[in-house]
Amino acid sequence: MQKKFTILIAVAAIIFVAAMAFVYFKYNPLESNMFPKCGFYVITGWKCPGCGSQRALHFLLHGQFAESFRQNPLLWVGGIYIAVTQLMRLRWFGPRCEQLRLSLTGLWASVFWLVAIIAYWVLRNVF
Repeated sequence: MQKKFTILIAVAAIIFVAAMAFVYFKYNPLESNMFPKCGFYVITGWKCPGCGSQRALHFLLHGQFAESFRQNPLLWVGGIYIAVTQLMRLRWFGPRCEQLRLSLTGLWASVFWLVAIIAYWVLRNVF
């Protein structure tokens, strides 16, 4: 029963991701009002760490990698980090990578990411 439920969740997640990819491929967030605006930016006029992610995803799906990176480099860095650590969790790189994965996802990795995101947040509003 548990395995069927897990498979059902995985299928639902894949369908959701595919639908969202279709929407972000078909519609440009710069030209459509159907995408949510950043509340932090609307209120303060400052960009949050996630500002530009919708545009970056749209450009990424269209193969415009440089423009995607320009919109939000944190989306790229974070996405690659998540992909690598999840592939390690699935043992795509072999069982010897388990210690490295634990190092990349432990407490100090969390502290590093917190500091990096805050630094990115500050720097993108200063420059």
